Amino acid sequence: MVALSPTVYLIRVLAVTPMLKHTSTLSLLESIVPNLVCKARAFSKPAFKSQRKIQDAPLLHAKIRDQIMAQNHNRRIVPDILKDKRNTSLAQIRMAVESRNLILAITHWANMEALEQELPDEMYRLPDTTTKALHNLLHPQILNLRIHANWSDNLTLNVQKFAVWAAAQGFTGALEVLMFNFIRQRKPQNILDLYHSYTQILAKNTTNPSEPINSDDELGLLEGEEYQSVNAGRESILLAVVTAYAMSDSFQAALDTYITANIRIGDYRRQHLLRHLSDNMGLQKKVQTYLERLSIAYLVARPAALSRHIMNHAYPRCARSLEKLYDDILEGISGPEPYLAADEATTSRTTALAMSEIGWTSFQTAFIRSERITLAVKMWDDLAKCDFIPGVTMWTALLDTYAGLRDSNKAMTTWNNMLRKGIRPDTLSYRAMIAVLFDDNKPEEALRRFKEYQLICGGDQNRAMNVYNTVLKGLLRIKRIDEANSLMNSLHEKGLQPDIVSFNTLLAYYCRQNDFKALSGVVSKMSTASIPGDVVTFSTILSALLRIGKKDAPTTILNLMRKQGIQPNVATYSAIIDHQMREQSEVNLRAVISILDKMEQEESTRPNEVTYTSILAGLYRGLWIPRETADLIRKDLVARMRRFNIAFRLPTYHILIRAALESPDPKGYLDALSWVREMEEQGIPLTNSTWYILFAGLMYRELWGVAKEMVAKMYQSGHEPTPRLDKLVQDIIRHIR
Repeated sequence: MVALSPTVYLIRVLAVTPMLKHTSTLSLLESIVPNLVCKARAFSKPAFKSQRKIQDAPLLHAKIRDQIMAQNHNRRIVPDILKDKRNTSLAQIRMAVESRNLILAITHWANMEALEQELPDEMYRLPDTTTKALHNLLHPQILNLRIHANWSDNLTLNVQKFAVWAAAQGFTGALEVLMFNFIRQRKPQNILDLYHSYTQILAKNTTNPSEPINSDDELGLLEGEEYQSVNAGRESILLAVVTAYAMSDSFQAALDTYITANIRIGDYRRQHLLRHLSDNMGLQKKVQTYLERLSIAYLVARPAALSRHIMNHAYPRCARSLEKLYDDILEGISGPEPYLAADEATTSRTTALAMSEIGWTSFQTAFIRSERITLAVKMWDDLAKCDFIPGVTMWTALLDTYAGLRDSNKAMTTWNNMLRKGIRPDTLSYRAMIAVLFDDNKPEEALRRFKEYQLICGGDQNRAMNVYNTVLKGLLRIKRIDEANSLMNSLHEKGLQPDIVSFNTLLAYYCRQNDFKALSGVVSKMSTASIPGDVVTFSTILSALLRIGKKDAPTTILNLMRKQGIQPNVATYSAIIDHQMREQSEVNLRAVISILDKMEQEESTRPNEVTYTSILAGLYRGLWIPRETADLIRKDLVARMRRFNIAFRLPTYHILIRAALESPDPKGYLDALSWVREMEEQGIPLTNSTWYILFAGLMYRELWGVAKEMVAKMYQSGHEPTPRLDKLVQDIIRHIR
C-alpha cells in the first residue's frame, strides 16, 4: 500500500463524503479548510472513485461529520465522558420506568439533571417518549396522597423539579396535581415558586414567547360560541396560580401574571376550578371575582380583539351580553376596586391597563346597531364622568354609524355637537357626513359639504380620495353623470389620481346602465393608468356580460385577467364566486358553476373548502332559487368535494348551520338539522358552539318543539353544557313550560 500524507488522505475522504453535495456544507468546509475543498472536488472524479477504498475511511468520515455538524449548529464539542454519563443516565431512567420503579427513575433523572450545566440543551433534554413515560408513572402516585406522604424531602424536591420540567415540555398533569395539592394545604407561595421555575424553563423552550398561546380569533365568535383550548394543561396551571394570588390577596400580581402568560382561559376550565374549590366558599367566590376581572383585562389589553368581540355582538339578540361587557369594563374603571383606566392619560400603578378609543368607539357603534340608542347616549355621559374626552375618531365613527343607517338628521345633530365641543372635523368626518346626505336623498346639502371640505381640508391629499370617491358614488347614484365625469377630470388639477375604488364605482354604474361602450372605456383608462383590476372589477364586468346573455362570460373574464398580467389563483376565483353568489340570480349561479368547473380542471386552482362553503352558504340567502334546485346543487357540491377528498371542518359546519337557520326559507331549519346529522356521521363532535348556534337559531324561528327535541338529544349524548349554553337551554325549557 502506498503511504498517503495526512493532507492527501483527508482530501480523498472529503471527496467521497456525501455531504459535499450540499452547498451549505461546502461553504462550511471552505471556511474551515479552504485549500482542501478545491482539491477534494478535483479528486471526486471517476478516476479517483475507481481507486481502492481507503482503510479506516468510515471512522474518519464519522469524526469529520461530527465536527462539521457541531460547527454547523454552533455547538461545542462534548467530551466523551459526558456523553457516556448522559447515555448511562438515560438508559437507567428507561429501565427504572419499565420496571415501574418511580423512586429509582426520579433519582436517575436527578443525576442526569445535574449534568445540565455541562451538556448542550439538545443533549440534556430527555426524548419525549421517555419524558412521557416517566411522567405517566409519576402522575398517579402524586394523586395518591398516602404514597407520596412518605417520600423523603430530597425525593419530594426532585419530583417537583421533574414535574416542572415535564410541564414545560407539554406534560402538565403532574404539575397540575402538585399545585392543587398546595391549594388544599393552603400553601400559595409553594405554587408561585413552582410557577416561577416553570416559566423560566418555558422561556428557554419557547421560540416566540410574545405569541399568544391561545388565538384571539375565538374572541370574534358570536355569543355562545365557546373558546377551544390549544393547551388545557397550561390553562390549569395558570388557574392554580391565580388561586394562589387570590389566597394571598394579590390581585395586581395576578393581573400582571395573567397578561404576561398570554393565555385566555375558557369557561369550561374556570367552572372546573370553581367546582374544585366548593369546599371553601370564601376562596371560591374570591377566585371567581378574580377570573371575571382578569378575563375583562385580557380583552382590554388587546384593543383589536376587543373591537372584534364587541362588533360580533352588535345585534339586538346579543344586546344583553354586550351591555354586561360594557358594565364590567366600566366597573373596572370607576368601581370600588378599579384596575382599568378610561384612557392612557389616566393610568396609574394599579390601573395600568387602559381602554382604547377604538374600544369605546366599537361600543358606541354596537349599541346603535343593536337598537340600544339609550346605551349609546349613556356611554357619553359615563365617559364624561371618567374625564375621558372623545376625539375626532370617535365622533367620525358615530357619523359613520348614522351613515350606515341613512339617518342624516341624527348625523347632523352629531356634527353640530362635535363643533360645539370644539372638535374640528377631519377628512373622514366630511366623508361620513357627505355619504349620509347622499344616501338620505339630500344631494345638494351633500355637495355643499363637499365644497366646504375642499376649502377646509383640501390639503389632506393622503385621504382625499375617500371623499372624492364618496361624492362620485353619490353623483352616479342620482345619475348626474356629467358632474361625475367633471369630478374625475378635475382630480389631476388637484394633484390626485383615480384609484381602483374610483374605477370600480364607474364600472358598477355603467353595468347598471348596460352601457358597454362606456364600460370598455373605463377598462381602457385603467390600463392607461396602470391600475390592474381587482376581484370587484372582474366580478362587476362578469355581471355585466351575464346581463346581455354572453354565455362565455366566465372565459372572457379569465382571459381579461390574464391579459392584465393577473394569474387567477384559488383565492381570486373564490372571491369572485362569493361576489357572484351575492347577486342572487340564476344567471350568476350558472356562471359560478362554470368557474367552479374551470377551477376543478387544473390542479393548481382546485377549489378548497372555502370555495364550496361560499356557494353553499349563498344558496341560503333569500328565496331567489327554488328549493328543489338548491337541493340538487347542494348534493352536487358535496359530491364534488368527496371526489377531491375535501372534508368539511367544524367551522364550516357552523357557517352552514347558521346560514340555514337564518335563511328566509321556512324549511331552512331542516337543512340545519341535516348538517348536524352529517357531522355525527362524519365523527365530528358537536361542541358547545354547535349546540348554541342550533338552539339560538331554533329559538329565533320559534320552533320550540324542535328545540326541545334537540335539547333532549344533547343530554342523551352525555354532553355537558357550559354555563352560557345551559342558560340558553333553561330559556328553552321555561318557554315550553
